[in-house]
Amino acid sequence: MRPGLSALALALALAAPATAQTDPMTTLRAAAEQGVPAAELELARRFEAGDGVLQNFARAAEWYARAAEAGSAEAANRLGRMHHAGLGVPQDLPRAIALLERAAESGKADYLNDLALVLESVGADDAAALARAATLYRQAAEAGHVDAAVSLGVLLQDGRGVEKDPTAAADLYRGAAEAGHARAQNNLGLLYVRGDGVAQDYAEAARMFQAAAEQGLPEALTNLGVLYENGFGVPQNDTLAAELYRQGGQGDRARAGDAGPIYDPRLAPPPTDAAGLKALEKAALAGDPVAEFQMAWLLLSATPREPRRTMQGAILMRRAAEAGHAPAMANLALLYFEGTGLPQDYVLGQMWLVLAGSGGFAGAAEISALWTRRMTADQVNEAQARAEALWTAQGVSK
Repeated sequence: MRPGLSALALALALAAPATAQTDPMTTLRAAAEQGVPAAELELARRFEAGDGVLQNFARAAEWYARAAEAGSAEAANRLGRMHHAGLGVPQDLPRAIALLERAAESGKADYLNDLALVLESVGADDAAALARAATLYRQAAEAGHVDAAVSLGVLLQDGRGVEKDPTAAADLYRGAAEAGHARAQNNLGLLYVRGDGVAQDYAEAARMFQAAAEQGLPEALTNLGVLYENGFGVPQNDTLAAELYRQGGQGDRARAGDAGPIYDPRLAPPPTDAAGLKALEKAALAGDPVAEFQMAWLLLSATPREPRRTMQGAILMRRAAEAGHAPAMANLALLYFEGTGLPQDYVLGQMWLVLAGSGGFAGAAEISALWTRRMTADQVNEAQARAEALWTAQGVSK
């Protein structure tokens, strides 16, 4: 690797205050290490989000544990969720439930809902856990938690953990749907299609699916497509149905960057004239990171994609990323995720996203969250460990 990451780290360091005494992160670390609970919690949050530090769930868990021991309900909640997912810590369901129970004792609706979600996930093998989940969802819903209201609606609709009551489910969905909750809108639409708990009404179902589809919910796009294909509640339209099916099938892919490479908004658009392109190519071949990025972006944006150009674009994007260009790091991550011009590798993709976030790429957290859903906890943990190892190898203080 070229020494670019070190250059990036130096640039970031120079952008910070010159003295350790005035460096916010140094002050925060010192307070956390002295056992100040609020500092322990804030440092844990920073490590979990990758805010001002490399994202590292294992380090976040360490600080959440310390803050939880000091009585922080938020820390107990977040650490419990990590143990449930196995992110940064071993997956441990009893430990997760114990921590989430401790947090839920605070009565905060979010924590009641989080505990209910975990209990519902084990409810297939434990009727008491499912009944407790329903109770917790109800408590959280009564406190105004919309997600909990929708989850309770699902249990009522299916008769899991509670007596089956589709009418009550519809009432819960309706309230959440009016507040713009996409999942509630989709679920209420399905009840209107089936005439379950409400009078059958395809036109109202279409209205609900349309509202959820406008928020990008894949299931709603597909359900709306079914109505258009069959002419239920809407004019029959095979072309529109096919487009809705296509959009629904994409799911998170476009939002995750699959629609094409991401351009650096700080830069002027790349040249399109022959002379400008020739100068850009010359600068890229000479190792200019910005030129490498722009040239890579042009090659990867070309349609239709041609394998040789795609490989060239991937090589240039990697060079720009290794030189410390954060948007190039994010694009390189997407190439690894998709296996475009490079062997598909989710671990390396996530590693480069962690580095991109620390390099200042604003969209890294959102993209990372979307791709994390497709990864195992072990893959996410390995990616973060690799990012830290690479960062450290470049002589960067964490």
